[in-house]
Amino acid sequence: MRIICDVCSKEEATLFCYADEAVLCEACDVSVHHANKLATKHCRFPLLNPNSCNASPLCDIC
Repeated sequence: MRIICDVCSKEEATLFCYADEAVLCEACDVSVHHANKLATKHCRFPLLNPNSCNASPLCDIC
């Protein structure tokens, strides 16, 4: 199952941004998160190959 980017609605999402609560493809991540210094500090979680279960974000209930 492919998750589509929330910004362009075309490409497969590769990251989840905690602060924006959005999934983004690589191109949109660069354009959104390199726009200003504050956005570059947003923590993002890889969707395609997460490193470990500990890197996974907790759900709203956890």
